Amino acid sequence: MAGGFQIFLLLCAACILFWLSNPNIIFKDGLGFLAFFNWLPVLFAIKKSNIKNTFLWGGLYGAASYGLYGYWLNSFHPLGLIIVCIGYFIICAVVFTVLKFADLISPKNGWLLEFLIICSYEYLKTLGFFGMNYGVTAYTQWKNLYFIQICSLVGVFGLNLLVIFPSAFLFCVITKKRERNKLINNVAAETKSHISSYVGKEKSLSLTSLKTANFLFGIWIVLIFCSYFYGICESKKNYSSKYVKVAAIQNNESPWKNGIDEYSQNVRNLIQLTEEAQSLSADIDFIIWPETAVAPSIIYNYDYGTDVRRFMLVSQLLNFIDENNAVFVIGNSHEIDIKTGDRARYNSALVFESGKNVHPPKPDIYSKIHLVPFAESFPLKHYFPYLYILLLNGDTHMWEKGDEYNVFDYRGLRFSTPICFEDTFSSICRQMVLNGSCCFMNLSNDSWSESIPCQRQHLAMAVFRSVENRVPSVRSTASGVTCIISPFGRIEKAAPEFCPAYVIGQVPVIKNKTQTFFTRTGDFAGMAEVVLCGVILIIQTIIVIIKKNK
Repeated sequence: MAGGFQIFLLLCAACILFWLSNPNIIFKDGLGFLAFFNWLPVLFAIKKSNIKNTFLWGGLYGAASYGLYGYWLNSFHPLGLIIVCIGYFIICAVVFTVLKFADLISPKNGWLLEFLIICSYEYLKTLGFFGMNYGVTAYTQWKNLYFIQICSLVGVFGLNLLVIFPSAFLFCVITKKRERNKLINNVAAETKSHISSYVGKEKSLSLTSLKTANFLFGIWIVLIFCSYFYGICESKKNYSSKYVKVAAIQNNESPWKNGIDEYSQNVRNLIQLTEEAQSLSADIDFIIWPETAVAPSIIYNYDYGTDVRRFMLVSQLLNFIDENNAVFVIGNSHEIDIKTGDRARYNSALVFESGKNVHPPKPDIYSKIHLVPFAESFPLKHYFPYLYILLLNGDTHMWEKGDEYNVFDYRGLRFSTPICFEDTFSSICRQMVLNGSCCFMNLSNDSWSESIPCQRQHLAMAVFRSVENRVPSVRSTASGVTCIISPFGRIEKAAPEFCPAYVIGQVPVIKNKTQTFFTRTGDFAGMAEVVLCGVILIIQTIIVIIKKNK
């Protein structure tokens, strides 16, 4: 019981460290320095647990840590938080079991293998349909600007190695010193001669050697120094002498309000905020409205719609755009007819410019490719129809998936429009830059969360997309965080959360852009961690089996 209570306390400490190091309700930007010790209590808990109950402890940690970190999911849908907690119960239960296995099969340097397992887990959990970047340790460093510049070379998962290593190193030092002292004390207490006792314990004492740990710690110190030096040098660069002026609008409207009256009022508010911004600065080149800022499909209701009020709303909007001299980037629920007679709905960004594609509406379009699992897409609906119906009853919007990473070229600026949580995925934004994008215009709506921590957790990840690819970002959100981010991840301007607002600023026009090493190679650090971890696990397992057979 005493051992179980100690493990429980250690995992409570780990959950609190994880929560505090990320943006939270107490510290809105998070206490990033705590992330260097996030995994230390976890490693001690695994050391104290046995192989039989490690699975359960891991499950409890996963459910508790992500339940505390992502509490705001409950505001989106009653099932949201439950699904995430169940998912991470299973995921972390498996991870803890693998960590315990590594501890058992590698008595000398198991800590190093556990370190690689943790780094591999954080990469693997971001992949696939259910992949999620929320909670990756390195994102806690989003305010540490000089430190994170190294991501233009190795990406966020390369930085992850530097942030997680101190937990593994401290665990190694503490446990090995304890084991060494215990062995020496046992030798001194034996009745044999001191020399013969040490001869008998020689092999055991060799397992407590800190040579490897101290060597790797020295390398870590050098890498930290090099990261800051690189960051300082990079931050002095100027990527462009030409700029365009942008205005990102934040309308602060609830996504749960439906009906033509609400839609009309929302468009009027967006127009009013746009006019206010243009009254302060008449030479604005781009106006960006948030994700699904205009709910009725602009093109469908103009060309085929039978609802007079929706047609009038769309016409009013198009008239306003056509009389304006700015390029408009608008979030819209885009609809098209398909062969079955149904309508396909897409979460899209529409780009308009007066005199070119407004009357009739022929905008350039990007439709969201990576849809939020359960909230925007549920491919298993035929296997779990009751769950699908339950999700729809919670006002969940299901969309069709886009199929092309479009890049737009207006007024000399080549830009792309990752929608909502797409800017949390390095692979998506990297592909957009490979296609020629030199700026991200992110359209988001996190207002459903009713949570500042949710919005700042999202912002923290968006910062890394600019750093990795050395391109600026403009974020237009329904309720926050609407801002302009420099190619170095600096928040140039930002609007306060949960209020109608706008941000006006300049964005560099980057010509003949040189791709960063990360843009060219992708998340090679994350993939290398997984491969190296897998190879070592296999080799060490084979060695243990051979020794056992002998």
